[in-house]
Amino acid sequence: MIPTVYLTEGLTTAGIVAILPLPLEAVLVLLPIIGVALNGTSSVVYGSVPELVEPAKRSRAFSIFYTGTIGSGAASPAIYGWIGDDIGLPTMLSIVAGLCLITLPLAMLLKPALEPARK
Repeated sequence: MIPTVYLTEGLTTAGIVAILPLPLEAVLVLLPIIGVALNGTSSVVYGSVPELVEPAKRSRAFSIFYTGTIGSGAASPAIYGWIGDDIGLPTMLSIVAGLCLITLPLAMLLKPALEPARK
């Protein structure tokens, strides 16, 4: 999981930085590729919940995870757009790229849950 998160978040960050100097037409070509990289991270993290949480706590972990994901996905465009209106799109995209990089050290903190001993 960790190497995949590093690859996909690295590609997402590189893609965001790459679009900064480009004209709109080129940005529109690159955005689907950035979206695929970003979706790769989501898929891996969704699938890792059972590995990271002990069985008795998985339903709660999934509910917290999905609520946080849906909530942040709904709020982020409005918040980033509002801030971007004040500081400018290139600066905001640079901040977003930096936030993507924060996921890399956080991914290293993930540890698999220990399965209970089977009899």
